[in-house]
Amino acid sequence: MVFTNIREVRAAANKHSITECKDLKFKKNEAKRFRAVCRFKGCQFLFFVSYDRSINRLQLKTLTEHTCSQHWRNSRVRAEFIAMKYKRTIRCNPRWKLREMRATIREDIGTDVYQSICERAKKLVLQKTQGCYVDEFGLLWTYAEEMRKADPGTTVKIKVDRLNPENKPLFQRMYVGFASLRRGFLQGCRQIIGLDGCFLKGLCKGELLSAIGRDANDQMYPIAWAVVEVESKDSWSWFLELLASDLSLGEGSGWSISSDQQKGLIPAIASLLPAAEHRLCARHIFCNWRKVHKNLEWHPYFWECAKSTTVMKFNHAYKKLESRNKKAAQDMVRVPKEQWCKAFFSTMVKCDSVDNNISETFNASIVEARHKPPYSLLDDIRVLTMERIAKKQEAASKWTSPFCPKIMKKLEINAKESRICRIVTCGNHEYEVNHGDERYKLRLGAETCSCRAWDLSGIPCPHAITCLVYEGKDPVDYISNWYSVAKYNATYSNTMSGMDGPRQWVPVNLDPIQPPPFRAMPGRPKKKRRLSADEILQKDKKNPHKLSRVNRIIFCSKCKQSGHNSRTCPTKNAPPVACATSVRASQGPTGRGRGRGRGRGRGSSRGRGR
Repeated sequence: MVFTNIREVRAAANKHSITECKDLKFKKNEAKRFRAVCRFKGCQFLFFVSYDRSINRLQLKTLTEHTCSQHWRNSRVRAEFIAMKYKRTIRCNPRWKLREMRATIREDIGTDVYQSICERAKKLVLQKTQGCYVDEFGLLWTYAEEMRKADPGTTVKIKVDRLNPENKPLFQRMYVGFASLRRGFLQGCRQIIGLDGCFLKGLCKGELLSAIGRDANDQMYPIAWAVVEVESKDSWSWFLELLASDLSLGEGSGWSISSDQQKGLIPAIASLLPAAEHRLCARHIFCNWRKVHKNLEWHPYFWECAKSTTVMKFNHAYKKLESRNKKAAQDMVRVPKEQWCKAFFSTMVKCDSVDNNISETFNASIVEARHKPPYSLLDDIRVLTMERIAKKQEAASKWTSPFCPKIMKKLEINAKESRICRIVTCGNHEYEVNHGDERYKLRLGAETCSCRAWDLSGIPCPHAITCLVYEGKDPVDYISNWYSVAKYNATYSNTMSGMDGPRQWVPVNLDPIQPPPFRAMPGRPKKKRRLSADEILQKDKKNPHKLSRVNRIIFCSKCKQSGHNSRTCPTKNAPPVACATSVRASQGPTGRGRGRGRGRGRGSSRGRGR
């Protein structure tokens, strides 16, 4: 075997070491001499190469067999080798866990490697990916043009920043709103839009803003999204201007916007959509409220207020909380109750949800894509949305009911609740319905009930179902048309067209976009987001055999008082108090003995002397 240079010799020795699962030690590693032996004591293996003048090459002179068994540790399996072998896997899955990576290497190579080696290998691959990261920004102009060609009418806006006219443009923001998604939303979804933002976790730092609708099955329907540099009033205003233009929202009359208390979003909505109803997520309001008011007895009153469908029910629940903790009740309504309580919601959009979980669902569905550079991120979202539409079409073709499955389940729940309702006829399709201790007025002709549950959701409430059954009518016929399979099909009939890959694209005659300045943060990057208080509580509940420490009252072992432990006890550094022993000592000897300790008994046994 002949080698051109010493690098080929080292590569051959490493390949033999890894293939045979034998750990080699390079005893000589020079330009014209190379000798490797097995690290196992007593093994007769020898790999010797030296320079041969006759052929002017390095020649293999000695290669003996191993006399040892397999090695589970191999110093030749280094970070560089792992990075080269698993480069494609790491690029496709930057979140590949180190323990899973070790298990894969153990199965493929038969060698156990240290976790630190896997970590260095991932770092090598991801550092090289930074060059691809720059290239992906250069694709954005062409990618935007290809999206417009694939789906005519699509809105794609890219905002760049030039420090000087002669400098290349720096990426700032990018908005994507496919025409097919826009048509599907307007044809089959209710007039309520969920807005939310989430962090990008890869080299491309920033935020992904999204607008999400609700389809006829009460599931998410992506409308538009944008990559922005930071979440602020300016970025939200830019996003909302483009969204309002695409959907022809005007000032928002007849529309409802659901969101969290995002940075800059509330003033942006108030400025651009002043006539829209703005609902805030009750779950996020509750999480902020419970940080101050931690008593578990008060928490059900918050949700009783949030889910009250009438003003009278809200006032009743509020007074119950106020009678127990006035400060908690006052803090609860610091956020206007019209924005998070059902009792004050509009009945036009037929949605009674008090949270914005529909947007959180979208953020969770793209969590892998959020680790990728901008082109890969946006294309992954496009592909996921395109596949989802095709799957929804296929699922709807198997439905037999005229209304969507989730809505039929809600109607079944209301039907079971209607068993305890009793009605009194008033004539002209009007009724009084007794539901436990409550009584409600219902008018079938106007499809309204004084409980407002039917008005808010568009699904007959238990009181309406009782009256409809009394008149011999099917409650299914009185479900709002927004929940029909026809509306569902109208939404998902607008399919998205496929696209060619970057090699088939026609280049655009524009300066390539450069990424914003990259700033590596110190320390190991955090992958997990901070959990809110209620999420921590739910996480603790997953182990039924362990009592949660959340909201548990602790007692001090020193002073026996509640609310602290012995390490933080206020009496810890207090001056010592004279004890009873000192008092007795000052009074002179007693009849039970002298000095420290207990007095001896009068038995015949004697203690041990000193």
